[in-house]
Amino acid sequence: MLAALPVNGLAADDATADPVTTVSPAEFDRAGLEQADLALKAARPALIDCESGCITPGEATILAFAANEDGGEAAARPGRFLLDVKGGGQSLHGELGGLLFVNSRRDYATLGTLTIAFDADALHALLRRPSGCGAADVIDGQITVKACRGPAISDLNMFTMMQRLSGRRIIVDGVVKLQWIDSPLGSPRPVANKRGEHEIGYYQVWVHVTDAAQVTFIYDD
Repeated sequence: MLAALPVNGLAADDATADPVTTVSPAEFDRAGLEQADLALKAARPALIDCESGCITPGEATILAFAANEDGGEAAARPGRFLLDVKGGGQSLHGELGGLLFVNSRRDYATLGTLTIAFDADALHALLRRPSGCGAADVIDGQITVKACRGPAISDLNMFTMMQRLSGRRIIVDGVVKLQWIDSPLGSPRPVANKRGEHEIGYYQVWVHVTDAAQVTFIYDD
């Protein structure tokens, strides 16, 4: 499904999102979010890139809502975020047009989902990043690891993106914040600091990627 603007976009899969209730900063299930992402929490201590601390999607949700309570809708908190890519999509219209998204859950509208919003240029550079390929050369005791690039992407869209990223574990450096999504999936009710009491929609938890250097792949090998 789309990471944002489901009214105006295209679906990346056939999953149907459950009805979403708009959650205000004071209303979400903090205890449930703290118990989420157990596989990521189990893997985190062994990851060198997480030695300084990595934040899971559930923890990122708590952080973003706390920032909203402290500083309002535009408030953001910096961090290093760890997630498995399980869904993705593309915004085709409106103020978010041109962005592509990956999500920590297939149902992007579920509370506790972390959405990574990519500028197209940053995503293209990420998918072309060199990586280790095949066996290394050993000549006179000198080890040379061959690098390679992924194939060129002639048409960058949510489908070609998910072919490369679906199922990958990644770390993203950036700032996390709440992003309001106008959507009929939400239900009209008061939302603190936002839109008035009859606005229909919900908050997503976002990290915006403008540079491929913000993203680290966690390789099984």
